[in-house]
Amino acid sequence: AWPSSLRALARRWRCWGEMLQVFKNEAITNVAKQSIEIRCMELAWYTRNYDTMACQAAMFAGFAFEQITEPVPENTPLYLEVPYVGLTACCLGFNLCVCMSCTFCCIFGKGLALRGDAGARSVHIAVDNMHKEQKTVFTYFLLGILGYLLSHVVEMWIYFRPRIAITISIPLCIFVITIVYYVITIVDQLWLSDDKSVGGRFAAWSPYERLQDLDEEIYRPIQSTRALHQSGRMMMPVS
Repeated sequence: AWPSSLRALARRWRCWGEMLQVFKNEAITNVAKQSIEIRCMELAWYTRNYDTMACQAAMFAGFAFEQITEPVPENTPLYLEVPYVGLTACCLGFNLCVCMSCTFCCIFGKGLALRGDAGARSVHIAVDNMHKEQKTVFTYFLLGILGYLLSHVVEMWIYFRPRIAITISIPLCIFVITIVYYVITIVDQLWLSDDKSVGGRFAAWSPYERLQDLDEEIYRPIQSTRALHQSGRMMMPVS
């Protein structure tokens, strides 16, 4: 009976060892999952920002397209026609750039985070690049709106008499200056620089972000062996 009790004790210790391994793997998985959930909050925030800018830019692009397709009167002076057409074209171009950039960032950024083969590092790459591109897209968005407002100021001098044009241009210029002032004030008060902002990436958890897809790691050697068997470079095992 003594050898059988030793075998039972050995099986019990082996079972406890396997249970500890499972618990350790579960703890590591929970740490990686919580880290990704925090980064997904950043990803969702950037996505909402891109969606907001894309919707507004599409509206201004539609206004600019309708404006640029209307012919300018033939007797329009060149010093009014060129700024008017140029500002309208810049407005249309910048807003289209915003729409395309936001669309690509939302589609490919979220796709990289969801289906990237690097695991958690794919999420970090997606979030970091969406953060970096947001400044450029926001600049294009502001330039498109500024071009749209200034083009309307010039438009008043093309389609109306000077007395009416100056009557309309004065409040328009006041509103343009007010908008620029409030944009600068709000950005100055609410904008966070990179050295002051808090990110969702945990540097201490970076070693646990190298976890590979277990299903892929197990299936890839089997698939490679099967390919070698089919190509004839490896003999099939004889049963």
